[in-house]
Amino acid sequence: MTGTDSTGHVFVEVDNVRITYVPSRDRTAAANWAGSDVIRVQAKKGHGDALHMGAEFPVADEMAFVRLIEGICQVYREGRGAVVASQ
Repeated sequence: MTGTDSTGHVFVEVDNVRITYVPSRDRTAAANWAGSDVIRVQAKKGHGDALHMGAEFPVADEMAFVRLIEGICQVYREGRGAVVASQ
């Protein structure tokens, strides 16, 4: 289920992680990835609603999402495989 943050950006929360879509029109020229829409990934601090600063992933095109998801899956598979192999 999605929500809208205080600045009007759409987000979703998965456990302790918030994923927010920030369009380029809302980013200043001095910002990293200025001129690009970004996906911001932030973790909650402890058990409250406060968020860490997080990372921003520039969205160059629709395939950027595919590359990101593939990368997450690859890290999980290889990391999990190493854990299982060591047991």
